[in-house]
Amino acid sequence: MTTDTVHKSRAVRVEAGGLGYRIGACAKGSGMVHPNMATVLCFLTTDAPAERAWLQRTLKEVADQSLNMLDVDMDSSTSDTMLLLANGAAGGAPLDDAHPAAPAFVAALRGLAVELTRDLARDGEGARTLIEVVVSGAQDIEDARRAARTVVSSPLVKTMVTGRDPNLGRVLMALGRSGARIALERTSVWIGDLCAFERGAPTDADYRAISRAMDRSEVQIRADLGSGDSRAVAWGCDLTAEYVAINADYTT
Repeated sequence: MTTDTVHKSRAVRVEAGGLGYRIGACAKGSGMVHPNMATVLCFLTTDAPAERAWLQRTLKEVADQSLNMLDVDMDSSTSDTMLLLANGAAGGAPLDDAHPAAPAFVAALRGLAVELTRDLARDGEGARTLIEVVVSGAQDIEDARRAARTVVSSPLVKTMVTGRDPNLGRVLMALGRSGARIALERTSVWIGDLCAFERGAPTDADYRAISRAMDRSEVQIRADLGSGDSRAVAWGCDLTAEYVAINADYTT
């Protein structure tokens, strides 16, 4: 467990076309988390039969939409692992792109990986608040992911959430330095349900309301870049004095 405070495991049953499969998963990670993939360990198992190359490609796609969009503290190490083991015990034809149950299986695998990613973010070292960053309106998926990961990993955005400080400039700063193509005059930002910046200008949203929107165990920051149709989601957590205390005192 090292600095993890809770075990992280989930399971799901997939039923499609008269067939049923199970997927189970567990993960570990709390600090030094800035994938690809840092000190995160994630093991998934399924009784589904699957064509090996298809399963490997599917796992990579799922990782890019889940664990590879996770940040706790912008640091990483060499001990990162994500494995998917399939024993075929459920029987039937192996899953591949042509299999009728493949879409449902992939959706379930992705959902399971996303929930584990959220579990890891929620249990980040010293974390008090889970942060979800949704970037839409990006020119392509690379820009969407780049912008979302930059915002969720920004120490100033993290401490903005820690202090419930309605400092919108920190979000705009992170978007601007991300390298994503942004049309500022068409960019909008939401904190929770409150639109704080709309098409290039601050709104009249009350700062106290924005602060209250962050005063909870989970906060969503959304940004529309106004440059295209691509979307990505990243997950992380706030940066607290407890994180500093853990890493000032912790040794191996």
